[in-house]
Amino acid sequence: MVTIKKAVAKKASVKVVQNLGVDWRTLYLYAVCLITLLVVLFSVVSFINGIVNIIFPDPAYLDLYAGKDVVKPTAEALAQQESQNQYRAYKSMFNSFTTFAIAGPLYLYHWRQTKKSV
Repeated sequence: MVTIKKAVAKKASVKVVQNLGVDWRTLYLYAVCLITLLVVLFSVVSFINGIVNIIFPDPAYLDLYAGKDVVKPTAEALAQQESQNQYRAYKSMFNSFTTFAIAGPLYLYHWRQTKKSV
């Protein structure tokens, strides 16, 4: 009978590197992601609010007691005020969309960078 000895391979020692400090790059990436995500969320809410203001504009308000005499509002003045309210809603929607268009890609870029570093 022949005994065969199997060679036992030595296990290589694995060095574990512990980072005791703060990883500033990851902290920066997560902070930028948080801030841009909040900006995106607020711009979406503002955009939806603009849509609601276009569909249901604020009623026209004219101060009757602004001058010395009490003046009755005309239908033309009320219509003009309502159209100005709708114009402000369109402008608000455009501002919200622009904010979203800038902050959205910034968020996506930084989030991808965060996933690469982890």
